[in-house]
Amino acid sequence: MTGKRHKVLLITYYFPPSGGSGVQRPLKFVKYLREFGWEPVVLTAANADYPAYDQTLLQEIPNNVHIYRSRIIEPYRLYRKFTGRQANESTDIATLTLDEQDKHKLSERVAEWVRSALFVPDARIGWLPFAVDMGKKIIASENIDVILSTAPPYTTHLIGLSLHKLYGIPWVADFRDSWIGWLSTPQWRPKLSRTLERRMEAAVLARASRLLSVTPGVKEDLLSRNPRYRDDRWQLLYNGYDAEDFAGVTPAPKHDKITIIYSGSLYGNRNPEYLLRALEELHKEDSPLLNKIRLLFVGRIGEAIIRRMQESPVNSIIERVPYVTHTASLQHLLGSNIALLIIDDAPENAGILTGKLFEYIGAGLPILALAPEGNAADLIRQYKLGLIAHPKRVEEIKQALAAMVAACAGGAVSWNTTKHDRFERRVLTGELANILASVMKKL
Repeated sequence: MTGKRHKVLLITYYFPPSGGSGVQRPLKFVKYLREFGWEPVVLTAANADYPAYDQTLLQEIPNNVHIYRSRIIEPYRLYRKFTGRQANESTDIATLTLDEQDKHKLSERVAEWVRSALFVPDARIGWLPFAVDMGKKIIASENIDVILSTAPPYTTHLIGLSLHKLYGIPWVADFRDSWIGWLSTPQWRPKLSRTLERRMEAAVLARASRLLSVTPGVKEDLLSRNPRYRDDRWQLLYNGYDAEDFAGVTPAPKHDKITIIYSGSLYGNRNPEYLLRALEELHKEDSPLLNKIRLLFVGRIGEAIIRRMQESPVNSIIERVPYVTHTASLQHLLGSNIALLIIDDAPENAGILTGKLFEYIGAGLPILALAPEGNAADLIRQYKLGLIAHPKRVEEIKQALAAMVAACAGGAVSWNTTKHDRFERRVLTGELANILASVMKKL
């Protein structure tokens, strides 16, 4: 697209060299926005304490994009020292996957209380004053037309709110997850801390020029606490997959067994416990199915879950690959036969559509979803992407597993493995560009 581009200030904590799922959405926006008449300017954190790193993602940032990295105070570094954890241990995994013995350690109990009581809305709150100060300088020098903040962490929305109030620039708040009580947030806070957090959440919903959610469920969860903000500012903007990520990727060699892959992190309630129970029942039944399959986990896994796998009688069919670059994870994905999705059975999880679901679509693999009824199950059914079993019903899991393996072994996969352009990152960024243009027109 020719002509003068408008400028959008993207406020994101996760940005290369950050790895993991949280970086993909903001990175792909930056990668494709220029095609739709928008120049991205990025405000992120300097020397951030990311749970995972992927230096290869730096190559996807277009030339000459202005990236500003402001100072941040990262308390998780102190947390690791205080609790005796390794300096390079991923703190999101560490804090969300504690076995009962660890939970009762005094150091862990104190650290969790501090996290719940003092880090409001999250542990990145120490970034707020520095980011706002940097944001003022950016706005003064870059002629910004729209502000876009993406969360979590929710501190990014507080930065966007502050700059919006100071300058009156239209502001779009993008929710990749909901907020209070969500899976990755403290389930308990002292009353004063929770009251403060509720006020923060309400202030963001009240003041944003446009509100984006990655799923209908995220929107509904936010509105369940803030019903007065049900209005025409809301817009659904899915996560997706980047077709260019798959171009030229050499699939990992095919295994002689049917490979069922899970790509991503496992921690807390997001774990394969009931899949393991299903496999262990098949083991007791001496089922020939176990001789046909290989379970491959690629990504970060909590120690308690690793121990559970190691102690299982079906551990011999399980392989674990620690966190690897995004390209390497796609190689494993393309070399597999079935993609495994796990969403825990909890009311708030009905609104989850994880980023990996769209990468599975991009890879063209049939999906075995251990998921409750909700947005993910609806989408899988709508596009005929695979089979769904309740995440805590062992018999359902066994039946779905057997059906998918039989179909793959017979070469008669009936599920739709066509890539859907509707979920391609370039297409979604075009939708974002239209949204940014629309908030400018309302000035």
